[in-house]
This record gives sequence, C-alpha cells and structure tokens, in this order.
Amino acid sequence: MNRKSLKDWTGTAAVIGADFGDSGKGRLIDELATRAHIVARYNGGSNAGHTVKNKYGKFALHIMPSGIFNPKTICLIGKGVAANLESLVLEMETVKKVGVSLQNLLIDEQATITMPWHLMRDGLREKLRKAKIGTTGSGVGPTYADRAERVGLRVKDLISADFKEKLFEEIKIQNKFFNLKLSGADIFKKYQNFAKMIKPYVGQTIALVKRAQKEKKNILFEGAQGFFLDIDSGTYPYVTSSNPGIVGIMRSFVVHPSEIDQVVGITKSYITRVGEGPLPTELKGRLKDKIIERGHEYGTTTGRQRRPGWLDLVLIKAAILDNKLTSLALTKLDVLSNLPEIKICTLYKKANKLFEYQSGDAEYLADCQPVYESLPGWSEDISGIRKFQSLPKNAQKFVKFIEKKIEVPVNFISVGPARGDAIYT
Repeated sequence: MNRKSLKDWTGTAAVIGADFGDSGKGRLIDELATRAHIVARYNGGSNAGHTVKNKYGKFALHIMPSGIFNPKTICLIGKGVAANLESLVLEMETVKKVGVSLQNLLIDEQATITMPWHLMRDGLREKLRKAKIGTTGSGVGPTYADRAERVGLRVKDLISADFKEKLFEEIKIQNKFFNLKLSGADIFKKYQNFAKMIKPYVGQTIALVKRAQKEKKNILFEGAQGFFLDIDSGTYPYVTSSNPGIVGIMRSFVVHPSEIDQVVGITKSYITRVGEGPLPTELKGRLKDKIIERGHEYGTTTGRQRRPGWLDLVLIKAAILDNKLTSLALTKLDVLSNLPEIKICTLYKKANKLFEYQSGDAEYLADCQPVYESLPGWSEDISGIRKFQSLPKNAQKFVKFIEKKIEVPVNFISVGPARGDAIYT
C-alpha cells in the first residue's frame, strides 16, 4: 500500500467527496490550504455548504473556496461553478469583516450566473413533482440547464457594456416561456451592484492554473457534494447537476486526471445523506438520533436533518475505482465513541446473491440490502488525540479494517471540527 504523506503534500491534489457529500471537505481544504499556492473550486453552486472552523471563527461557505483564509493562497472559482452572486457577495463581506483579504480571489469570467428565475423554476419544479428529489431550491439545476442550452448569462456578461440588453432579452423569454413575472428594472439594479463588487475579482482562471503547473506550484482542487450525487455517475435522479468527481476538474480547469498527483476521497466514519434517495445502510430509532445529535447532522445550506447510516465500503470502493483515489480522509471518528458495536457494510445482497456496486441508478440501489461485518467499539474520548498509535486499540482496528478492505491508505482522521483536530497517518 503506497502511503504518501498528506500533511506535507506537494504538487497537484484534489479532495473529492467519496459518498453523498457533507463529509468535511471544507475543514480538510482549510487544513491542506496552508501548503497550497492555489485552491480551485471546480463544481456546484450555493447548494453546497462547506463548514470551516479556524482562528477567525466558524464559517459556512457556499461559493467561496475554503482556502480563502490562507493569505498566500490564490483562490479560484472555476467556470464549472454555478455562480450565485448574492451568496458570493455575502460570503465576501463576511470574511472581510474578520480581516481576511480578498486580494487573491479570482472568479472565472465564463462561470454561469444563478439568476432569480433559476431559483423560481427550481422551487416550482420540485413543488409540482409527485416524487420529490430533495433539491435545496438554490437554482443550481436550472442554472446548469441554461448553460447546456447555451442561454445562461455568464460572469463576463455581467460586466459587459451590453449586459442590460442581454438581461432584458432573457427576462422577456423567461416571463413568456415559464409564465413568470420578473421585473427587469429591479433585477438590473440589483445585479449592477453585484457587478461593482465582483468586477475587481473577475478574470481567466485556466491560464493561471496552467502557469502554476509549469512552475511546479502546489494546486489543490476543491469539489462540492459527493461522487454519488454526480449527474452522470450518481444515484439518478437523486443527484446534483454537476460533476463532483474527478471529471469535474477537467471540465472546469482543463486539467487531465493523469496530471493530478494525489486524489483524496473524503468520507465520515459513518455515512449521511440529505434529502431523498436510497441509502442502503440507513439507521433508524435511537441510534439514528444519537448519531444526528453527536455529529450535529444538519445541512450547512438548508439546515435539513441528514439521514445517517453505517459506513458503506461498497460505495467507497466504487468511488475509489472511478476516481482513482490515492488515499481516504476519514472524518468524525469521535462521533462513534461509546458505541458497543460498530457495523461496516462490505457487500450488497439482492435476490440472495452477493455483489459489489454495479449501478448508479437509484431504483437499482434501493433494492440492495447491506451485508455487514461487526467490530467492537471503544469508550474513550479521542478528541484530544493527535497520533494514530494513541487511539484506543479498537479505534485503530476500525481504521485498519477499512484500509484492508479498500486497499488505499487512510491518511487523515478527524477527531473534532476545528483546524488541527486531526491525525495524519
């Protein structure tokens, strides 16, 4: 097993959710960004919430890269991001209030803007669905739909001389086609203010990344959501509308997967899912409530309660295979303390046959039954531990069991929410 140091990483690295998301990408990026020359956000929009807790305070970032707290790091918002400017401007103001500089922030001019009609359409579509998919209502799906249809307004349009003309033309179409009642004057005034605030930070991000590669700089790619919410590889239709996996980096920054030295998959020591969709290892009853309470399992974006389940290595192994993960980051190990028994799903069963992950289709996954292996728990408080050898023996066995099953090393273990509450192995 090739165990590269994650704490002292160099070159080009990516952090990808190896499950359904909400696993601590923000806090890991915040830690790894201390060595990064560039942190580049490559997918998703304001439907993603990365929680960061450091010396500046606790922050919920939706568009802003989590590396913004390192003054030496250039933070890029790629063209593949659905740019909700209302959210971004609020985040810019929030970090500035605590003394964080925005001088190294760069927003790609080709990023598609999430407009008011996208939020309206998102909410209306979900309301009319017979089977809900659990959208956050952030307008991200319609934003990507308009980009694919070649009608989405981009950041470069916002700061162009003919923005008003483009805006009013699109509003006319939206009002007629979707029977909306949008006010062009009100929206134009609002987005004029956004334009003034973000114009100094707009540019071309791909050229900057390419130059950094030539200069052997440390580049860290930050994904949003998890791989099994990928529009192409996830549990469709209960997915997001972008590519949280390694493909998203190529789409946003034109960096081939072969150029990435370390691909870190991140998951909790259990699994959670927000909204609808199959979750084979889902917990019920008092144990479910205990995990939610101890893990503070509420969505960063919507505040919705997350659905917890036992760790699902069938999914993790599929994420490793499809994204060529080189290591795994394991978060919230401390949440499992004081459980007498811990279960891990290692196979699925269907029609009395055992198998591994075979399909990203939600209907198919919904029929899969988990096959568990049980491990003894531990009672010690591990929140202050910083060395793997100092963990309780059963906690060590839990991590080693995972490594043996997935055949990649666990290089990062979080035992608390703040920067530094971690073990590097």
